[in-house]
Amino acid sequence: MFNRSKLAAATLVLATFAAGGVVGSVISDAWGDSDAPQSDRRSGRDEGRDGSERRRPYSERLGEALELDATQQESVTVILQNRQNGLSQIWGETQPRFDSLRLEIRQDISDMLTEGQQATFQEIIARSDSSRAARDRRENEDDRGNGGHRHDL
Repeated sequence: MFNRSKLAAATLVLATFAAGGVVGSVISDAWGDSDAPQSDRRSGRDEGRDGSERRRPYSERLGEALELDATQQESVTVILQNRQNGLSQIWGETQPRFDSLRLEIRQDISDMLTEGQQATFQEIIARSDSSRAARDRRENEDDRGNGGHRHDL
C-alpha cells in the first residue's frame, strides 16, 4: 500500500499536473486556439453535436491507438472501472488544495496587472470557469454512459 512519502509524492505529481492544466487553460483562453482543428483524433477530441469540442473516453482513445480487439477493449474498460474509485479518492483529497492554489495563482497574476488588465483578466477567468463547468457537466454525463471512468493515465 501507500506509505506517507509515496502518497505525498503522488499528491505532488497530481497537483503539479493540475496546476499546469490551469495555467495552460488560462493562457489558451487568453490567446485563443484558433489554429486548432475542429476534430483531432490524436488528441482524443471530437466535435460534439453542438459543434463544441468534447473529449472522447480514455478507453476509446486507447483502444483506437493500440488497435485493441473486442476482448482487449473490454479488459481495458474493466481495469479502468476497477481503479476508478482510487483515482476519484485521490482527486477528492487533492482537489481542495488544487482549487486553493488556482485562487492563489489568479490573485498573484491579478496583483501585478493594471486596472484595465485586471478587468480583462477577470473576463478570461469567467470564460475559463464557464468552459470548465460545461466540460465537467459533459464529462459527468459521459461518465454515466461510460462506466464512470474519465481519468486518463
